[in-house]
Amino acid sequence: MDNSSDITDKPAEAMEHKESTNTEENHPEGEQAKQQESSSKGAATTSEQTNTPQEESEQPASKEPEEEDEAKLQEKLQTLKGDRIGETMYSERFVLSTILKLSKQGNRLLEEDEEFEQDLCNLWDMTIEPDVVRFLLEQDVIELFLALAAESEDFRLIEILFGIIGNMCCVEEMHDLFYRQSALLVTFCDFLSISDAPVLVQLMRTLTTLFDRSDDERFHWFGVMKKVDNLTEKLALILATSTNRALLEHTAETVNAMINRFTEAEVDYAQLNEFYRLFAKSCLLEGLFEAFKQLYPLTGRETEGTSGGFDEETLTLKDIKTMRRFLEIHEHFIVNANELYEAYVSEVDQCVHRVLCSFVKESVLFPVTKNHICIFVSISNIYSGIMYHFRAESFIYMVKIYDQLAEALKNPPPQEEPSSAAENNGTAMEEEDAADDGGEFDVETACAEVREAIFFLVGPIDEQIIRAAIQMGQLKESTFEQMCRELRETMDGEPLLYQTCAKLMNAVRSTGAEESDIPMQQSNNEEQ
Repeated sequence: MDNSSDITDKPAEAMEHKESTNTEENHPEGEQAKQQESSSKGAATTSEQTNTPQEESEQPASKEPEEEDEAKLQEKLQTLKGDRIGETMYSERFVLSTILKLSKQGNRLLEEDEEFEQDLCNLWDMTIEPDVVRFLLEQDVIELFLALAAESEDFRLIEILFGIIGNMCCVEEMHDLFYRQSALLVTFCDFLSISDAPVLVQLMRTLTTLFDRSDDERFHWFGVMKKVDNLTEKLALILATSTNRALLEHTAETVNAMINRFTEAEVDYAQLNEFYRLFAKSCLLEGLFEAFKQLYPLTGRETEGTSGGFDEETLTLKDIKTMRRFLEIHEHFIVNANELYEAYVSEVDQCVHRVLCSFVKESVLFPVTKNHICIFVSISNIYSGIMYHFRAESFIYMVKIYDQLAEALKNPPPQEEPSSAAENNGTAMEEEDAADDGGEFDVETACAEVREAIFFLVGPIDEQIIRAAIQMGQLKESTFEQMCRELRETMDGEPLLYQTCAKLMNAVRSTGAEESDIPMQQSNNEEQ
């Protein structure tokens, strides 16, 4: 999967973070913490640089047997190491003293002790290092953290503790602990009922990292997660009621990670029915629809030739990735639990339409990335699953998107640094994740996926309705000629291929026909 976890992000209240390949953000106090730890908090007391002249002066003074040289070398290495944790420059004494003070925190709020809050934030930073994580596991901190969180009413403290746990999940030993002592993970998930958004963000990041990075053969998380009381209902409630953007985005990531993990990575067909029984619920769909509308609302009356009132200027690469997650969830359930969507066809169609009216803008469509292609694949599969439902505006947008992609294949634009979405609030890691795989090959793939989506959309729809949509969008005949020519090449063998192409060409050529009063949306019940 390409959805790597953003697990080490910190909330807005935390300080700015230092750069790390393992994290999106880290506290800038990290380097200061190292300096403090090396001086006031008992970091390594001597350095290699300060000892080297002394070593050089001692070497010519005497010659000792080889065994004695080795012993002295080891002694000097230990002196140099001091109380460092593993190969890091972090201090064991600082970590142990912080844990000891944490165990005595009681009901005191962190805001009453800014210095201790800073120490905990520094510890959060330090857990990007695997050696530090292993040292913490030796101290059995997970049990301590969960016990403190259960008794505490200080959401800031809980947020930091869960952030540390999340960072620790980047190390396999942490996965092993949660798997062997599954009650710890179940207890951790009980905090899904908490009301604080920053705490829930850290919880979601932890779960996403756990499911995305665990070894497929060793860990089977579905057997653990089904022990969590009302898991689906808790996730659905967060999606349906939260107004926190980061929380909605990360909850969608977590739901998507669970689906991928429990139905693909841990392929156990005997348990698939149980998975759909637990997860394929209308409350989850309703939560997903509400969260999507919260993230990408329709703010104005939709009119022909407009983007439907959406503000696309603020669309970021993170938004494109999040749109992909929502559509992938719907795609999965439509393909594998289609009956669940019988009452929600209009809602999922609205999600697709929202994405399409964003992508019809050139600044959003280009440069094409893997996220774009995955979105088009999901749309194609969604339309193949909700047949007999047609929205003229979505059809128009898809044809225009196809036209832009086809033109880009003929006349590739000059290579430029990503702009528009990439310049709008996306972090460096988000930009790298979303924009590192564009190019001509991906444009060609995207073009093929859009063609296929159009094919599935118009397949069961009456020619008159298609003609009315073509007239409304003032679509070009040459576009459909090229599209049908390519469909015959790429979808040869599809039962309705030639019939569908003929219907499209008849519709676009019948420009003299009277304008139809047939509604622009058609469902299975309306088509007679």
